Amino acid sequence: MMNPNTELSVLQAVAQFFLYAVVAVFAENAVLFRALGVSRLIKLVNDPEVRTWQYCIPIIWVQTLSAPLGWAAQNLLFPALVRVLPVWFPPAALRPIIFVTCSLLAMGVVWLVLGASRNRAAYRDQLPAATFNCCVLGTLLIAANQNYSLLQSIAFGLGSGIGYLVAVLVVDEGRRRLRSKEIPAIFRGLPSSLIYIGILSLAIYGLVGTGNTL
Repeated sequence: MMNPNTELSVLQAVAQFFLYAVVAVFAENAVLFRALGVSRLIKLVNDPEVRTWQYCIPIIWVQTLSAPLGWAAQNLLFPALVRVLPVWFPPAALRPIIFVTCSLLAMGVVWLVLGASRNRAAYRDQLPAATFNCCVLGTLLIAANQNYSLLQSIAFGLGSGIGYLVAVLVVDEGRRRLRSKEIPAIFRGLPSSLIYIGILSLAIYGLVGTGNTL
């Protein structure tokens, strides 16, 4: 049996996991707070051939699985590179390449996992676009810059993926409502969608401020 101190530590870890995940979904939403993946989101909500879940489920998986790989690269690989690389070549310059590699490894795992899905062809078709979404790379860079722990990185990655899904659903619903004839024709479509996203982003900034939430 676990002693009270162990139980308390487990509860604290679970609470911290959910806290970072919820903050990543809402307060630090990848799209509405960080402006990551906006261009792909606009294409997604305007493409009737792509279903939201077929794109967002792979991105949630990739975000979550690449988070521990990004943490390992930041805390294990980069300190080793410091001892190997010359002084004039900082390891931080390799961050984008290494983090993209982490995303590719996560994509390979997701590709195998999706093989058990009924709609695996539809999900796998969207997997490359989901993997190379700047939301994935941006989330890894943010977690590295904030020096998140392994648990915090996984929670933040999961929350960022779910947050992207929430942003897509919100923007998609707003796009439907913005088809009203009361909106001038010149603002319909992309202009109204961008204004809508901007207003949502300003609302979040007004609630949480521009400083670090965590």
